[in-house]
Amino acid sequence: MLHSSHSGDNPPRGGGTLLPVFFSLSARLLVNLEALNMAENVGNVVRHRRAPVVLRTDQGFVLRYVPVISGESLAHHYQRLLAEIAKQRNIPVCNACSQGIFLKHSNEEVFRKYDKKEYAVFENAAQVEEYVVKNCVIEDVGGFLVAAKEKKSKAKNAKRTSRFRIGYMIPALDALEAGAAATEAQFHVRYSPEAGQRRDEEETTQQAIYYVEIGSAVYVFNFALDATGVGARSMENEGASGKDPYILPLEERFRRVEAAFDALAAFLGGMAWGAKISRFQPHWKILSLVAAVTEPIPFNVSPGHGRDYLAETVSRACSLAKIVDGFKAAVYYYDAEGLAEAIRCDNVKVEKHKNYLETVEKAKQETLERLS
Repeated sequence: MLHSSHSGDNPPRGGGTLLPVFFSLSARLLVNLEALNMAENVGNVVRHRRAPVVLRTDQGFVLRYVPVISGESLAHHYQRLLAEIAKQRNIPVCNACSQGIFLKHSNEEVFRKYDKKEYAVFENAAQVEEYVVKNCVIEDVGGFLVAAKEKKSKAKNAKRTSRFRIGYMIPALDALEAGAAATEAQFHVRYSPEAGQRRDEEETTQQAIYYVEIGSAVYVFNFALDATGVGARSMENEGASGKDPYILPLEERFRRVEAAFDALAAFLGGMAWGAKISRFQPHWKILSLVAAVTEPIPFNVSPGHGRDYLAETVSRACSLAKIVDGFKAAVYYYDAEGLAEAIRCDNVKVEKHKNYLETVEKAKQETLERLS
């Protein structure tokens, strides 16, 4: 069981207003023989998801179709872990999300089916957001969009932008330049009494042939979290003007930020997510990971498309520290592949850790400390 390290007996310092604090992460993962994200069946071939990627070669820019894992798939599994952790810690999760059904209160029928509540009771979109955020950490952290359709509904569309951001996992560009990414259809046979019957009843077979495409690559995984936005109100919603910018009290916001980090740690530490893992459990290793905690503006770690991404991240942060008043950054990293050395500066802390989960934990502690 995953336990919160933040105790209600020791409330965080500070009042109800939090400083703008942002977290971002990029990691390089060596993954072999995976079928984590399949796109379609073509006859008896189950195809791996592919997407076009542009990379530079000695002859100029070229387009390659490469194995990828979609952000929607990654977000789904991350939110399932967040829901499980939240339930263990008695953080509110709505009925649908607790079952791994991320409908996100998308229309009036969802309110009726899962909440036994009529959408017509809400006077405006701000009331809708208050109700949903208070009752579901998944929709607080992951966002939602209510597209009201019924004429009796007083509150029309209510929107909450996701506080976490995640994108496609794609092969690292340096690996692509070396030709180190591929998909291959693997031959399989399964027993099927009905398979392969011919018109001539003497010619029958009980073996069905099928192919599953598998992928191998050094993937880049990116993640970001607007920590200050957790539990905060979306001021663009109708009726939000003049209200307290925070829907939740400080202690609850801290609990949810911590749960969001711990779900990320469970996601990276367990690697028990994706399609077809019952028979295509991949072989994987995290080669390196860079995380950054910044204030007072959003900042993303440079994607890990080369072993210079730590140095590039620190260089960008140092430049921003000279441009943006009050900009501060803490960069934590794990390195098992020989990353390029970073040139350090004032206002940007750089710290190495012995494993990648310790790196995420340190970034969590830094985020909570800056929030308070």
